[in-house]
Amino acid sequence: MKKFLLSCVCLLTVVGMAQAQELTMSDFHADPSDLTAQVHQVADLNGTPCALIKVGLAVQDATFEGDIISSEYKEGEYHVYLIDGANWLTIKTSEYTPLRCEFEAVKSKSTYIMTVAKPGEDTLRPRITVELKPQANIVGMQGKKPVSFDLILVKAGRFRMGATSEQVGADKDESPAHWVTLTNDFYMCETEVTQALWEYVAEFNPSSIQGPNKPVENISWNDCQAFISKLNDMTGVKFRLPTEAEWEYAARGGHAMKHTLYSGSDNLDEVAWHFGNAQGMPHDVKSLKPNEIGLYDMSGNVQEFCWDKKGEYKKDDQVNPVNGQGGSDRVRRGGSWAHEVPGQFRVAFRRRVDPDEKDSRTGLRLVLIP
Repeated sequence: MKKFLLSCVCLLTVVGMAQAQELTMSDFHADPSDLTAQVHQVADLNGTPCALIKVGLAVQDATFEGDIISSEYKEGEYHVYLIDGANWLTIKTSEYTPLRCEFEAVKSKSTYIMTVAKPGEDTLRPRITVELKPQANIVGMQGKKPVSFDLILVKAGRFRMGATSEQVGADKDESPAHWVTLTNDFYMCETEVTQALWEYVAEFNPSSIQGPNKPVENISWNDCQAFISKLNDMTGVKFRLPTEAEWEYAARGGHAMKHTLYSGSDNLDEVAWHFGNAQGMPHDVKSLKPNEIGLYDMSGNVQEFCWDKKGEYKKDDQVNPVNGQGGSDRVRRGGSWAHEVPGQFRVAFRRRVDPDEKDSRTGLRLVLIP
């Protein structure tokens, strides 16, 4: 079997190596998909809009020093507004040694994510990057271009799944709406699997409408299992298809969900390639607006396979549900470039699919359990 090198930037967990009673800044990055700093502007004394840093820290009494205009604790994190060009802040708490955090100069009206870990606390990165590289000493592989893809952390949570009140025109198989608890954080691919990634792993491109950054299509659910198995062999970690509950929770925006009709908006054109705007073909991933947690094309472009078999919902509360009973048909979600009916792009919409069926409207998205 060919051997591959895997360069995973912050692949799974970052464990704080700090001494006792010391906090550690484990992550800092700009989040262009988060528009909070633009929507909820705070200006400095000169009237210039500030940058916003969202600080994830499980301490209730933190205060901040630096070029700071305001700070507040909001929905489980601190929102700290700094002047344009600021490049440091100090975090003080009653229990831990003050932590000075230094970073690249922040920009006006931009939102940044900072994760701060307590001593001994394992911290999952908000985003991880996987890069596949061929070994230079393998004959015939030297010209093969590296392929990378990003995964977004989806935090565990509880949500109402199915025909909730905003899902206007919900179908019968979306009822009853029911509470679902997902107890584990997981990573989900920022985009659908691209043709470049599929071809790198499987060594062929089955897509009907080709382009390296377009989502792979013309594949079956069973084809996806073979692809994932080979990818897992290459990387040494365990990717899989999302469960139906994981898919809907992530499509709704996870812990940041705003209860929109489609994934990330009530305006279909903002987030989805569909029959009315796609000009008869799928488009490059990341071409439209992402949802609340930075996932692209959860509505539209291509439908996406889920792990589960298609079954009826129950009204009872459920924890980490996976439907493995009843026939062989699986589930696909999200709507595609070829669909005309807006309801097919709703976050609760679901359809069955034979595991051997393939067409130009259906692809896949990966998840990884850390």
